[in-house]
Amino acid sequence: MTSFQLPPAIFTENAITRAERAYQQNVSETSPRQRWINRAIKGIVAAYALLQLGILLVASLTQTNPVPIAGQLLPFSALLVIIVIYYHFYLMFQAITLSANSIMREKEYKKAWETLVRSGVHARQIVWGKWWVTVQGLLPRYLLLGVLRVGGTAAVGMLFLAVLVSELGNNHIQSPHPMTILVASLLAILLTVANLGFSAACGIMSAAVGKVTSPVIELGFVSQAVMSLVPAIMLMFIFYRPAEPLFQSIYFPIAIAGASLADNGFSVLSLPLMAFSASNDTSHYSATVSLTFYAALLTLIFYIVLIVFALRVAERGLKRSLVNPSS
Repeated sequence: MTSFQLPPAIFTENAITRAERAYQQNVSETSPRQRWINRAIKGIVAAYALLQLGILLVASLTQTNPVPIAGQLLPFSALLVIIVIYYHFYLMFQAITLSANSIMREKEYKKAWETLVRSGVHARQIVWGKWWVTVQGLLPRYLLLGVLRVGGTAAVGMLFLAVLVSELGNNHIQSPHPMTILVASLLAILLTVANLGFSAACGIMSAAVGKVTSPVIELGFVSQAVMSLVPAIMLMFIFYRPAEPLFQSIYFPIAIAGASLADNGFSVLSLPLMAFSASNDTSHYSATVSLTFYAALLTLIFYIVLIVFALRVAERGLKRSLVNPSS
């Protein structure tokens, strides 16, 4: 069985990438008992997240009200949201740390760095190769995070439904369409994986442009925050317009996509999964769902642009280091 192959000119499988892959696997090794405990906890949380998604799907298919069962599970749903937030930042720390250290280990050992210089390996191969190794290593955990985010977002949608019923006394509630739920779930997982690539790229960039004595992990966090928030604020400021139909169709996806860079898609995906009043005109809701899906696709494009930009900056920084290994 052959594995998926990427362009060899950039993603060269050489001694550097093999050593990096072996190092990251050794770092993540735990005792058999700890692995069993981790898998059990992850399995329980993932099962509950899928339960939340299943409740919303069944309610959508049968057009029933999921509020009674959602209310009974409220404490567990709140705990799921807390776990998702914690796991998101924990994996972000892992991605930045592993990718930054993959460059800094080479730069800290002068003999290894000089050997790397003499071997004729291009900076692009080093940067993209180590980035790809980090993405490969953390991909299963980020896929799990994507599943948890789907369940957490479904839980938030049902909580919103409960508010509509209890606070507003509105019993004419319609759940999202099943296809809307499935598409939003897929986009949530894709945006989660895109965030993995972005975090790893920021870690690579901070280590490549920084010196050996620089706090590269902290710089990686700052880089990701700045590269996420600045475009988000600019896009929201430039493209936000009053919610008039003419302007909404033009500006709404871009503004929401900008905001989604800061919250990794929650702004995009929470709207389609929230129930709406069936007594009102549903055309506005349908239009909003379509526009939020366009915004999610725009967010993915923004992530790709930011990843390529960060890795290009890392290439230039690493080229300077290869020319002057003492830096």
